[in-house]
Amino acid sequence: MPADHRNLNYPDNQRGWVLVVGLVILVMLTILSMALMKTTRLEEKMAGATRDMNLSFQAAESALRAAEIFIESKTDESDFNSLVVTNGIYSRTKDEPDNLFNPEVWIDPHSKAIDLALQGVASPPRYMIKKLKKIDDEDDTAPTVFRVTVRGTGGTNNRATLLRSHYSKMF
Repeated sequence: MPADHRNLNYPDNQRGWVLVVGLVILVMLTILSMALMKTTRLEEKMAGATRDMNLSFQAAESALRAAEIFIESKTDESDFNSLVVTNGIYSRTKDEPDNLFNPEVWIDPHSKAIDLALQGVASPPRYMIKKLKKIDDEDDTAPTVFRVTVRGTGGTNNRATLLRSHYSKMF
């Protein structure tokens, strides 16, 4: 009679369970890695949008500084009294365009592009200057107030930042 050398602690019906458990763990790791890839893709899009927004804001800030330098360089108000809009300069009686969010408004002669070479922006930032009034109309030495509106774009023309500032100067 042949001797049966079976180990009673490990019955034959448990063979192959390690393979099944290993496959289940691999499936769970695959699902986890796919979810992490999706999250990474979303974070990359968010980082790109933040970079684009910062670029457009910096471009708008440079246009704002350029417009203020332009106003400061003038020795009299004659450039701001013309009834014809040129280089984005509006007189007290001439109104700016209504829909400033429309990119078609930001063309010559309605606005002026600045000549700075900004890396990463789709188009040069632009500004409009409107003469509002003197702080005290009866006093000729009172400062004149100007409204400066600027538009800067990011890496694409789809991302734009509009800024508006008031600047006063005594002539």
